[in-house]
Amino acid sequence: MGARAEKEVLERLGSPGLGIVLDDLLDQTRLARLATACGLSYPGIRTRSQKRDRLLTDLVDKAGKESAARKAIFRTLKKETAGDARAWLRLEADERDRRLHDERYVLTRRRLGLHLFLLACSQNGPDDDAALGRLASLRDQPRAAPAPESASGGEDKTIARLRKSQAELRKKIRHLENQMAKSRDTEKRAKKELIERKGQLAESRMLAERLQREVVEARRPAGKTGGREDGDVAALSRSVRKLATEQRKLAHAVAKITDSSADRADPSPEALAPLLEAIERLRDETAALRKERLAERKALKERLEEIRDEVRSARSATRKGTAPSRRKGAAARIGVFIDVQNVYYGARRLKGKLDFDALLQAVVRDRRLIQATAYVVESKEIDQSGFIARLQQRAISVRRKTLKVRSDGSMKGDWDMEMALDILDAAPNLNVVVLVSGDGDFTSLVNHVKNMGPRVEVVGFPRNTAKSLLEAADRFQPLDRKFMIRTPETASKGSRVSAAKASKPDKPAGPTSG
Repeated sequence: MGARAEKEVLERLGSPGLGIVLDDLLDQTRLARLATACGLSYPGIRTRSQKRDRLLTDLVDKAGKESAARKAIFRTLKKETAGDARAWLRLEADERDRRLHDERYVLTRRRLGLHLFLLACSQNGPDDDAALGRLASLRDQPRAAPAPESASGGEDKTIARLRKSQAELRKKIRHLENQMAKSRDTEKRAKKELIERKGQLAESRMLAERLQREVVEARRPAGKTGGREDGDVAALSRSVRKLATEQRKLAHAVAKITDSSADRADPSPEALAPLLEAIERLRDETAALRKERLAERKALKERLEEIRDEVRSARSATRKGTAPSRRKGAAARIGVFIDVQNVYYGARRLKGKLDFDALLQAVVRDRRLIQATAYVVESKEIDQSGFIARLQQRAISVRRKTLKVRSDGSMKGDWDMEMALDILDAAPNLNVVVLVSGDGDFTSLVNHVKNMGPRVEVVGFPRNTAKSLLEAADRFQPLDRKFMIRTPETASKGSRVSAAKASKPDKPAGPTSG
């Protein structure tokens, strides 16, 4: 069986045939790897968590548009069917023809896609073209149970039972994959909600501190200009004490008059005149004190309204995202937060290592660096102690986390939530927050920090930085080769090129005579 070019093979299969071949020959993990190799990406969802039907449709569309995707799909399918192709070639022509005509055998899971691909790759002539057309006509028919290849009835039943169990297990696996995808989405939503709650808490703390300062500032003018008010309060207190004294004197006088005239039934008006005068004087003074107290209460109420207005203006300024205050001419306070795992993969695409000295120099400039933190994910198989020591020598604090390997083989070791919480804690004390990462999951965090006040700058490799993160940031600093450390291989390569240039003879400056 000769070989055909990948474009011709995929054209012979057609879009429906290619979809059946990919569905029959590749499981979910291999299908996700192939989608990644073809450049498919789904913002906010991991490729392996995407639904199988969506991956198949996108791969078929990609193969029809891009030659690189066709090559990747063809190589994967050739590798997957290499053993089956050799076994197929070892069969006699009659046996191959018998199997291709046996619909029950062909329509068994995986065999239709396998035979479609083998016949599409074949160059044996019209016979294979006819067989390919016959198989293509069976694509829409329901898949049958595996065809029995043994004469024994007990073995046939065992195979059928195993096939049925396998189909049930596949259904369970797909159900579990869907549940895992839903769980991941729920976890992401919970993380985002926690980040928002943390931001609201930080904003409330900042608002409370600002309101406390506003109240203190509002009281200071009252202390400086309120001498008259303090004097009025003191005078009011003295009047109250004087009134109380006179009241006691009046009560004593009434008691004395009552005792002295106890034996008289009808006191004379002349005797009661001082008492009536004292009562009238007491009423007048009481009315005056009541007016003074009402005036004082009105003044205090007006001052309270002024303080409330100042508090409302401070609250509105906080909601609009007023940046932390700094003295005129003072350097901006800056914090740098580095997602090491994210920038590591970006640097690996450029076949180099990130120069953290150049990175800090580019982002800090003439500003005041308050803190620089790097978040590292460690693996038990790789010793990163030297790398961590070099970061610490550059005054970069390092937070470390061990990579966790789950029972299903998947790995977990991201710092997204912890980085977000650290940034929210530090934001009230910073004027600029620098996020060295391209992960689109930080977009909502960037918007929240901007609402709190500080500017947010994002530093990352352009190809590895999410579009939503670029749009949310106040400024984007792209990383390129000038931020890379020259490795010994590139240095030796450069020295070899220089030596080769030096060994070549110099060309004459102009034409020679003779």
